[in-house]
Amino acid sequence: MRIGIVSVFVDYHRRGRKNRYSLQPQIGPLLAGLLPRDIEIEIVNETSHDLDWKRDYDLLFISSLHSDMDRARQISHYYRRRGAVTVIGGAFASSYPELCEPWFDAVVVGDPEGAVPQAYADFCAGSLRKRYVSAPYTPTSTTTPRFDLFNGSRHHALCFEATRGCPFACDFCVLTGLGTRHEVRPIPLVIRDIVAGQQMLDPTMPWYKRRIVGFCDNNIGGNLSYLRALCDALERLRLQWYGAATFNVVANPDLVRAMSRSGCRALFVGLESFNPATLADMGKHQNLIHKMRSALDNCRRHGILIISGLLVSPLSDTPDDIRAIPANLARSGLDVPTFVAFESPIPGTPHFRRLGRETHPPAFMPNVLLRDLAGYTLAVRPRNSSVGEFVAAYRDVVREVFSAKRRLAKLVHDLPPLLAGGHWLPALVDIGDMATISADAVDDPRRSFVAGTDAPPPETVPLVDADFTCEAERNAVVEPWRVTDETGTLLAHWQHAKPVFAPRRRTASPVAIPLASNAA
Repeated sequence: MRIGIVSVFVDYHRRGRKNRYSLQPQIGPLLAGLLPRDIEIEIVNETSHDLDWKRDYDLLFISSLHSDMDRARQISHYYRRRGAVTVIGGAFASSYPELCEPWFDAVVVGDPEGAVPQAYADFCAGSLRKRYVSAPYTPTSTTTPRFDLFNGSRHHALCFEATRGCPFACDFCVLTGLGTRHEVRPIPLVIRDIVAGQQMLDPTMPWYKRRIVGFCDNNIGGNLSYLRALCDALERLRLQWYGAATFNVVANPDLVRAMSRSGCRALFVGLESFNPATLADMGKHQNLIHKMRSALDNCRRHGILIISGLLVSPLSDTPDDIRAIPANLARSGLDVPTFVAFESPIPGTPHFRRLGRETHPPAFMPNVLLRDLAGYTLAVRPRNSSVGEFVAAYRDVVREVFSAKRRLAKLVHDLPPLLAGGHWLPALVDIGDMATISADAVDDPRRSFVAGTDAPPPETVPLVDADFTCEAERNAVVEPWRVTDETGTLLAHWQHAKPVFAPRRRTASPVAIPLASNAA
């Protein structure tokens, strides 16, 4: 039996390029760890590697973001026509299982741990159901991911979750749409997975890469007492690690010192905006603009590189607010963000539902496609300017922010304190980011950056005439999903997403444990 696990990726800049240096999806090793070890499993992360269309699968698990669902449906159709059974999971499938069911043999709603083993057993018994609703997540019973199956160069092979979810309820966040929750795994299990992963990767990965651990948690600082205890445990392993956290974590000097001692060398933090009105509209109350400079400088002194992106809001920002971003970046000490994107209404989120209720006039742009909601296409009508003025300001700022001059200035600012402290990993990450980031997308003549008229993504699936029974089926598979009509009114079937997770009390603070002193 051959099982495939595919994380779908469509380049949001619509250039068709892979994103090999990003934090790659870790659902593949997680799912593989839930399956028997005596079967053939292939993991493909499309962020960095292509699918081999000549490969055959008996069972194919597919995970996709909402904006990549057109491609996910086409991949499913391709492999179903060639005899595979396909199962879709992830946030979009959990929010809109009814929309997914016609295109896949089964849909998993919720966490994979409480559904994937049963789906596999039913597949083997020939009794696969159309929908699996996961049992409640149990942090104490998680299995070790199959890090050894990670495909390719393995920049982030030893990467997994210590926690799941986030206690905050930001209006635009897909986690809020699914249901705000934050779960923590027992620290002994986290350490177990690090040591086991190092042992799995020992035959194929050099020692220095096995000393770098990534936490793909949505917010590793969602429980501050847990984070402190985790830092104490990691400090004994003499690792270097990276993750993502909310601003309140990096604004806490005691926590920054603890993270630095434990080996934290890079954190993604959602700063989002320098406009107080925009942060308030997002529900991003934990972000304090007046503390950004001191927090970022303190992290840099302690050898932690802060990586962050910015969102421009068509609801709150004016063109002047957008054009003020370069000066605000300099004042904040961030200098160059990882991205500048449009605040995008992700289907199923409170932000999406709120905008969908506005009908006189509609808040959405006309003819919005699902793929337009990836953050790099304007899908909401600007309230403080025309569409042309808003997009022009966005283009101008992206060109300036990611210019070679500003990227070099960021390195001049960042590298001396990092290297003075002997922190080579964040310095290398910073150099790599500044060497690969660019503003070329905004000068692409194919791009309008406006929903309904933007260039289509170049990624394709090699479907042929024999894959379709009629022209109607071809159109249903190939045509992109629409979200609004020609007036901007939200189509009815997008209004029925429901939360998946009920809020749960966070796990009590972990107890101290003895740890092995010599990780592999």
